[in-house]
Amino acid sequence: MLATPALSFAATDEYLLAVTHDLSASARDALQRIDGEARQLLAVRAYLRAGQQLQSRWGWSAEEIRAYQASQEYADLLAEIALVRARFAAANPGYSLYANPTARSLDLQLQRWNSNESVGVIADRLQAATELELARSTYPAHPDAKATLRFADFLRAWRPAPAAPPLAAPGLSLHGRSRAIDFQIEQDGRIIAPTEVAKVRSVWEGQGWARRLAAAMRDTRFAGPLQSPNEPWHYEYVPRSREVGAKE
Repeated sequence: MLATPALSFAATDEYLLAVTHDLSASARDALQRIDGEARQLLAVRAYLRAGQQLQSRWGWSAEEIRAYQASQEYADLLAEIALVRARFAAANPGYSLYANPTARSLDLQLQRWNSNESVGVIADRLQAATELELARSTYPAHPDAKATLRFADFLRAWRPAPAAPPLAAPGLSLHGRSRAIDFQIEQDGRIIAPTEVAKVRSVWEGQGWARRLAAAMRDTRFAGPLQSPNEPWHYEYVPRSREVGAKE
C-alpha cells in the first residue's frame, strides 16, 4: 500500500491512488518502493508530466542494459567519452575526467530518491501544498472522476521553489538509458570537482571547471550541460539516430 498520510478533508492517500490508476505498471511498482507519501507525490507529479512519453523514457532493465552494452551505439558512446577526455587532458595538464557510462539501475535511482535530503525538502513542500489544495470544500471527501482530473492538473502545474529537484523521479532519469553522463574532474587520482550541488558555485563555476568541461564538449555528440537544476557536470549523449532533445 502507498504510505498513510496525515488526514485532511479529502484524504490525500485516496486521491494519490486515484491519479496513479492509469499509470504504467512499471511506474506503479516503483511507487510502492518510494518511502513516504511526500516523496511519492513528487514522483507522481513527474510521471503525470511525462504523459504519453512515460514508458518510452522509462529506465532499462538489467537485461536491456546488458544488450545495450553489446551494441554499436554503446561503442560509439565510449569513443565519444574518450574523445572528450583526451581533449580535456590536453587543455588542462595534470587533470583528467572521470565518467561512468553504465546505465543507472532503477534500484539505485530509488535508493537515491529515498535518501536525498533536497528531494525530501521539496517533497514536503508539495505535500503541504497538496493538503491545502484538498482542504478546499470543492473537493469531495472521496475522489470522483472530475475531482481526480482536477487533482492531477494541480500536481502537473505545481512548481518547486526555489529550484527543481536535484534528481529525476525514479525510472525517468536519462542515466537509466545511458543518455546522461556525469563527468568529474580528477587530479592525481583524486576527485576535485565532484557531482555535488554544494560545489557548483565554489568549485565548478568559481574555479572555472564548468567552462573548461564545456570547451571539451564542443562539436561532440554531447548536449548540455543541464540547466535546471544547474549541473555543469551533466551532459546528454545524443546518438546519431536522434535529434538533440530538450530536457524537462
